[in-house]
Amino acid sequence: MKRLKMIKSLHICLRLPIIVFDENLEIIEEYRSNRTTVLFSDYENILHDALESHELFNFISGELNDMFLLYNFENFHILFGPFKCNHINKTFFNKDMKKLKVSPRDQELLYTYLEELPLFSTSELRDILIMVHYFFSGEIKDLMTDKVHFDAKKYSTEITDQRIEYLISQNFDSNMYLYLYEHKILDYVRAGDVNKLRDMVFKLSNGVVPAVTGDSLRSEKNYSIVVFEKLSQTGIELGMDIITAYSSRDLFIKKTELSTTLDEILQVRDAAIVYYTNEVNEVSAKHLSPLITSIVQYINTNMYRPLKVKELAHQFNISESKLRSLFKAELGSTVQDFITDRKISEAKLMLKSNVTTNEVAYTLGFADASHFSRVFKKLVGQTPKQYQQTATLLD
Repeated sequence: MKRLKMIKSLHICLRLPIIVFDENLEIIEEYRSNRTTVLFSDYENILHDALESHELFNFISGELNDMFLLYNFENFHILFGPFKCNHINKTFFNKDMKKLKVSPRDQELLYTYLEELPLFSTSELRDILIMVHYFFSGEIKDLMTDKVHFDAKKYSTEITDQRIEYLISQNFDSNMYLYLYEHKILDYVRAGDVNKLRDMVFKLSNGVVPAVTGDSLRSEKNYSIVVFEKLSQTGIELGMDIITAYSSRDLFIKKTELSTTLDEILQVRDAAIVYYTNEVNEVSAKHLSPLITSIVQYINTNMYRPLKVKELAHQFNISESKLRSLFKAELGSTVQDFITDRKISEAKLMLKSNVTTNEVAYTLGFADASHFSRVFKKLVGQTPKQYQQTATLLD
């Protein structure tokens, strides 16, 4: 209870209305001032879904895209807000109000209310949550990143599954090289050090208020999509497999679109940063030269047809002997063995997706199904059919 008595100081520092509820959602304390604006009174309806989740905190979106932070302490529920995370566009606002059949006079009152709300970026909300959590627990902790490493590991498995469909359904030639060099966010990923991720996440969206859409969640989703695109671009630039980079980007976009709360969107965004940082770290650990990295990317994007050492040497303007020498020194493999291993890795994914042996052989540029089966059995120890049956049983 001592901390509850000090909430007034938190209210003064944050300049946000604060309402303290007991476990029955009865208001036991309320802090407001002439500098703060409060409109909603149906708190039971506002808090219902958030309390059902039994989380320590929740960001809640009101009916007008105004936002609240709910923090649960012992048997009390502390509501901070309202505030906003998005600039209010009057055109969007008026259209929404017209759909709701709100009178012009009330529209002006509501617009004035929203305009007067304090504006915070998502990075600033992260800092506010750190302060609030420290106030009540005495612990300095970024609660938004608690689930990040777990989510990244979970998404890594799903990315492999997603990639199977992507391999079969996409036309790679039209988009393999459609990435741009944008570095602001990706400089952090380039370091490849997951231990520094906490600082990276803090800096990533510092002070960013997403582009106007009239909807806070939609704006955050749009911003996340931009982040995912930049992450995939840098991953490719630094040697990450192009198919993996694009398919993982698509999965993170899908996860974001399915998110229904601000903290879910941020968790997916942070998980993507962890995932790409891990991938870049693995690539960097190989210490490949820019030339070999480029050749590996060329192989990855052209594995769906026959590839020869002569073609690669001509493409990168070096002799075949030089190419073989560099490959052996940096990758510990012959060029042809590397190409074959890469094709077999893709074949495994396709077989897990119940693609027939004939289709796999054709898609990956083998002479015929018999040739593919011989190569596969030599490297894997099973025929493609046996592998497919084993993978099905394991699934």
